[in-house]
Formats: sequence, C-alpha cells, structure tokens
Amino acid sequence: MAGTFPDSWTETALVSIMKKGGTKYEFAAITETIDISEPDYPGESLMMVGGARLFKQSPQEDGEITLELYPLELDTTAGQGLFQEFTGGTWDVAQPLITDTSWAEGIQRPRDRFLVAIMWTDDTTQDSAIDIDATGTANTVATRFYAKECRLISHKADFTDGILKVTATFKFPALDSAGTTKSHAWESSNDMLVSGSADLVDLTYA
Repeated sequence: MAGTFPDSWTETALVSIMKKGGTKYEFAAITETIDISEPDYPGESLMMVGGARLFKQSPQEDGEITLELYPLELDTTAGQGLFQEFTGGTWDVAQPLITDTSWAEGIQRPRDRFLVAIMWTDDTTQDSAIDIDATGTANTVATRFYAKECRLISHKADFTDGILKVTATFKFPALDSAGTTKSHAWESSNDMLVSGSADLVDLTYA
C-alpha cells in the first residue's frame, strides 16, 4: 500500500539547518518564504563559418537557497535567527549574546558550512527535514530538497514594514571538493513508514 501525493504542496514546510558536524535546528516557525535556485548548466552555441552551430558547455554554476525570516534573538540553539551563523567565528552562549567581533590580523577565517533541508509532507509525526521520525506513518508522502556545503553569504535585515525581517541567502557548489558527489538532491517517498523500505532517511553532515 502507498500514499497518494496531493495535487500540490501548499502553505507549509519543514525547514532545518545544521552546521557541519553540529546539531540541527528548526526554522519553519520563523520562515515566510523559501526560494531554491539549483545550479544552472550554462553554455552557448558557437557558429561555424558554414552556418552550423556547436554547443559549448560551461561548468555547472553554484546554487542558492534564500529564506525570508522573522528573527527574534541570537541564541543559536533556539532556531530564532541566523545572526551568529552569518557572522561566523565563535558563537556566543552567555547572555547578553553578541556576534563575534574579534579578528586575527593576517589569518584566514573560513566561512562555516551548513546543511539546509526543506521537506513537504503530510506525515504528522515528522518535525524535521533532516532527522526523520523514528517510526513514521504508513501511507504518508513527502518531498525533500537538501544542499550541503552551504555558505551563508547574505543576511539583509529590514524594518520597512514595521516588523524585523531578514533575507538570508545560502550558496552551495554543484559538487563536493573531490568532484565525485553532488552537493544537493531532491527526494520523495510515497510511504514514510520507517520499518518499510520506501521512507526517506536521516541526513548526515560531518
């Protein structure tokens, strides 16, 4: 027996973000919009003198995930903002929380990398797009997109409409550094019962 997919996925989704080697946190409660731009496959045709066209393929470009958020605070364990995740450095854990302002002169500071996952499902046992519920529900369905190696490249805050909103953009490469694994994927399941063989599985990023 298998579940039936709806006519469309609307209104709600699960949004999960995890720093590489860290803990996953949930952001659906403060997310208004989600935009996924998968890496383009660019190229162009070259005209030969005889009039023929040859297609010149270019390397696949980077992808982006943009979230519109309504953040509240800087606690990195609360899923209430991406302030410290964007700033990088050492995350503050003692109140008052402050984004890191200490920089060592002449020393490279790599950007933190993240796993970002979005899942649409009718399985009411699910509460994360990264960790699938230990049991799941038979005959329920889900569609998931995830990207690893994400860098948080943009964090724009505004109060134009009288409410604090942040537009955050994650950028990810098409492939990993070895060139052997895509950094992103789409998945779907028509039966989320974990004891079966069709359910989606937990995502890892260490």
